[in-house]
Amino acid sequence: MNAVEKRDFIHSHLHIANESTINEFYEKLRKEEILISKLESRAIKSEADIQSGKVFTRAEIEQRTSNLVR
Repeated sequence: MNAVEKRDFIHSHLHIANESTINEFYEKLRKEEILISKLESRAIKSEADIQSGKVFTRAEIEQRTSNLVR
């Protein structure tokens, strides 16, 4: 079953789904939406950091990560 068929199936059965199923589906979609929003925000901030020159050299990153291991 492809994505379109699954969407049609879900849509046609929503009116008979019990409340716990609706709540579960709602929470899953809401969490996904929040995650996407956070990732987009992080990507925009990262791009701004790159454009403004707020970046680390490879040597700086290696030094910082080697300090974490100790």
